[in-house]
Amino acid sequence: MNNRRMCIWVSVVAGLALAVLLLLIGSAAASPSEPGPALPGPVTPNTGASRIAKATSGWSSGWITITPGTVETLTHNLGGDPNDYAVELWFMDTDAEGYGINTRAYGGLETGGDYYGAAWQNLTSNTIQVLRSADDTFADRVRVRVWVADPLPEYCSDWTPIAQQQTLAFTHSVGGNVDDYAVGLAFSSTLRGVNHYAYGGLVLPSGARRGAYWSSVNTSTVSVFRYLHDVTAGQVRVCVTRPDPPDYDSGWVSATLGTVMPFTHNLGMDPNMYRVRLGARSDSSAIGINSMCAGGMYDMGHPRGVNWENSTANTINVFRRSQDEHADQVRIRIWVRGYRVYLPLVLNNCSASSELAYDDGTMDATASWDTGKGFAVCFSPPGGSARVLTARYYLQDPRPIEVHVWDAITHTDLLTPFQATPAQDGWNDVDLSGYDLTVTADFCVGFLHVEDYRPTLGVDASSSGHSYEVDGAYWEPQGSDYMIRAVAVLQ
Repeated sequence: MNNRRMCIWVSVVAGLALAVLLLLIGSAAASPSEPGPALPGPVTPNTGASRIAKATSGWSSGWITITPGTVETLTHNLGGDPNDYAVELWFMDTDAEGYGINTRAYGGLETGGDYYGAAWQNLTSNTIQVLRSADDTFADRVRVRVWVADPLPEYCSDWTPIAQQQTLAFTHSVGGNVDDYAVGLAFSSTLRGVNHYAYGGLVLPSGARRGAYWSSVNTSTVSVFRYLHDVTAGQVRVCVTRPDPPDYDSGWVSATLGTVMPFTHNLGMDPNMYRVRLGARSDSSAIGINSMCAGGMYDMGHPRGVNWENSTANTINVFRRSQDEHADQVRIRIWVRGYRVYLPLVLNNCSASSELAYDDGTMDATASWDTGKGFAVCFSPPGGSARVLTARYYLQDPRPIEVHVWDAITHTDLLTPFQATPAQDGWNDVDLSGYDLTVTADFCVGFLHVEDYRPTLGVDASSSGHSYEVDGAYWEPQGSDYMIRAVAVLQ
């Protein structure tokens, strides 16, 4: 089994009560010139040895269609403080010769009086909005991911007021190699709440300039600039961290004006499970590594900026516009696990547990079968050895089920099957802690029907190759992900 599974770490060392940075990788660290997440409250700077994963939960909208010129309100119901959230927004161009999964015109772009791209705004404890521009052709579908917690940052600022046409320097003193950094920036305003509208910059036909960007990052400071006519970034928050090494790193590569640059990473996974971060660096000005014109900007008819597009299992393209001045070099970093975080530590005799999942949390369809037949999803034990605590099933029309945990190779039962009665539509937890089941090899969690075709099981249309229909000794691999998860504690 491929160990590059989707993991959502859910338990925490007792008594840990610090705010966390939700920069990407962890929940995927935002890197230079790419959209960063909403950022949490101020924390005490810390070094690698003290970085700990907090309790984590997350939500994904899945790919949804959004009409140009509309605002879609999405409900995540994560609760808590939205300042603690990370947000990622991707686009999908569905045209046959289009840009595929992309970030073209992220935050918004205007050219010739037409408006392109999309942005997120008005993030709250239960909802988030996505605005698709009126003339957009790049974001036929969008996907939003929101997370609640992640590793601690080396540095995170307060929400800080910033005047129009002002540059603010934030002192982070992280040190080390700047190329290892991940920088995140978010805006806040009365008009759009916590948002990424005009991230990197947006110039209107009148010449009015909106948005903000970060630049000039070094081992001790990073600067944020707010454009002259901006109305969405009255306050900004910036964080700096050093994420895990990526699964693919192109290094800094010279970028030719007006060209599409293909990168071959050969990771071979579903691109929906990737975390993609594009860096931009100016060799000719003092702004250095920066997020200016992220996603693209037409500055009074002059096309500037870079974006990534056409992400596939093994390749990704980067486009630099013909008159760009700030991305002489670009760098692609990719992390494979959709919700990857730092491996939990074991401190003070408290074990960290993890929720293992391949589905993205959004039900695209349902499945059901005859009595005595059912479904399974197979996992690798985190750390090579783990005790299985809970089986989780996303069900509709709940009815009794026969709970199973199987060996992934022999398909023999690892505990005596038993009946459980799910109580609700949605996620249902079955406690397995009393079985003291420790697994040291790949295992499968699933159920068999006690009643024909009820309940129905949630299905995520994406495919990781780990879901099976079960009919006695016959297991049939599926081209989608069943919404079955396991919670395990490291041994």
